[in-house]
Amino acid sequence: MKKEKFLAVAIMSALMASTFSVSAADTAPEKVTVNGAKINFTGSVVSAPCIVDNDSNNQTVNLGQVTTKAMAKKGDSSTAVPFTIKLTGCDLAATDVSDPTKSANYTKVAITFNGTTAGDDSTLALAGNGAGSSVAKNVGIQILQNNTALKVDGSTPAQSSELVAGSNEIPFSAAYVATGDNVTAGSANSSVSFQITYE
Repeated sequence: MKKEKFLAVAIMSALMASTFSVSAADTAPEKVTVNGAKINFTGSVVSAPCIVDNDSNNQTVNLGQVTTKAMAKKGDSSTAVPFTIKLTGCDLAATDVSDPTKSANYTKVAITFNGTTAGDDSTLALAGNGAGSSVAKNVGIQILQNNTALKVDGSTPAQSSELVAGSNEIPFSAAYVATGDNVTAGSANSSVSFQITYE
């Protein structure tokens, strides 16, 4: 009797184990592959004595919030917010861009800003790009170097800065400026690109 009981238990255990393994195999999901999102890689190879630091590439300068009361009259401006353009890996004895067989000793650098201007004023970048009631009207963004407004139409570079080997940070600041007496509330964003001239 004991032998029969033991045999029955052994058979039952074997059946349960095989049922479990079959059942687990039956419920295992099949592999599924779907398309994900896209990753964009940007950059460039340059023939220049320095490279623009990643923190200065596509950087955001937060000018904050300004009340319409503080911008009540044409020419009123917000507090200027400082920002820098950082150049790294500067080799002052780089290869001459015009003749790769020669070296050139660069000592200065100048930045030229280029964006959509606010009306006829070449020192104001249009803020509040777009249409609709959520976009600010009659406001521009001014870029300053040593408290001097710079042209943002791509026509004139900023004052040259001394260039040293290694890393360089070129300081600027930016502020909102009322382009008319009736500034209206809304988003006041803008984009300006820049070019670098080495001398």
